[in-house]
Amino acid sequence: MIKIVKAPVRIDFAGGTTDIYPFTKRGGAVLNAAINKYVVGKLITTDKKVSLEYHADIPTSSGLGTSGVMDVVWLALTSSLKERKILAETVYSIEQATGIVGGKQDEYAASFGGINFLEFKGRKTKITQLSLSKKLIQELESHLLLCYTKKPHLATSVNKKVIDNVLKGKAQTISSLKKITKIAYQMRDSLYEKDLLTFAALMNKEWETRKKLHKEITTPLLETTIQKGLMHGALGAKVCGAAGGGSILFYCSNRNEVIKAIKKDTLPITFKFDFKGIQISKHKT
Repeated sequence: MIKIVKAPVRIDFAGGTTDIYPFTKRGGAVLNAAINKYVVGKLITTDKKVSLEYHADIPTSSGLGTSGVMDVVWLALTSSLKERKILAETVYSIEQATGIVGGKQDEYAASFGGINFLEFKGRKTKITQLSLSKKLIQELESHLLLCYTKKPHLATSVNKKVIDNVLKGKAQTISSLKKITKIAYQMRDSLYEKDLLTFAALMNKEWETRKKLHKEITTPLLETTIQKGLMHGALGAKVCGAAGGGSILFYCSNRNEVIKAIKKDTLPITFKFDFKGIQISKHKT
């Protein structure tokens, strides 16, 4: 018997890090979207052996939540769990037990798919899947550009340093995370209002606020690449995930001009949104 599990990675528009406990005791929110880049796992069972295989069609440490998606795929392969929220929460609990400092957004995007607004209060999570028109979705896709910087990031390391600052009560860190939470709500509202120019402007605001969380959030390469993009037709830009490397998401008036401007330093990742989330199938050998 062959069991195949396929789950999407995500891009995050706003709110990352506010999904990490204990900051969630203050309330956090994330706006993200699953995309059609996947982690695929196979569990192959025969009379003689059991084998487990993985592969992913995105770069390593790209800032798109791959490690969390791999954990969702692994759990779905090795258990009978199918309910999406239970999968996401169980994976998160396992990660916390193993000392990983992270939030829940990756697991929820992988499980549910779609464009999601996640709200956090303590240990509780509420997911709202945004119901947007096909026209707006296509317009958003046509303006977004995702680029891998060829420099991996280490999410746990950056997240730990930010959360350590929260635990120490550092005012700038806590204030910045509260502002990022507010921006996530504003970005959600801009989508409901079909106001993509405001959406793009809020991407810039999120990134500028995020950089105040810790000095390792940004690098000279990230800053140079973002500035090149903004000078050649990008209206908004932010680094995905915990930052420090990985991938940059641009909102562009002219994608081709931005690609030309940053092609030496980045690798474009073509994508569409994924609305299926995790997919589980079984086949006879």
